[in-house]
Amino acid sequence: MSLLRIKCPSCGEVQDITANGPCRKCSNALVLPEDGVIQIYRMGSPLGIAVGMGIYLNEVPLGYLANAEQIRIPVAYGHYKVHMTHGANRRCKDAEFDITPENRFVYLKARLKMGLITNTVVIEPSTADQMPAN
Repeated sequence: MSLLRIKCPSCGEVQDITANGPCRKCSNALVLPEDGVIQIYRMGSPLGIAVGMGIYLNEVPLGYLANAEQIRIPVAYGHYKVHMTHGANRRCKDAEFDITPENRFVYLKARLKMGLITNTVVIEPSTADQMPAN
């Protein structure tokens, strides 16, 4: 079963869960939004760079993704901006989109583009069939 990443509205703990239930930290109920889902796959690095990439959804931190890992984030309808970081590097080609009744699922792939002086995280739109199997 695929994990869903959620931030507890009571205590702010970011956690991966499979269904509605209590928060691991404060025991308050976690209720998953059911309008849409953002699925992010961190493409594996051929150099094996395993530093986690930080995920920010509308500037709210949502933990990290390891090399070749993916996560699904349930969301309500609205406008979203995904920004990712790599270590201390904050350079990122962000992804912005709307979750609507007509566009409920957004698939993104993130990769590290190596540069001469600095590296940049690139987030690209994808399709469901281009995402790895869970």
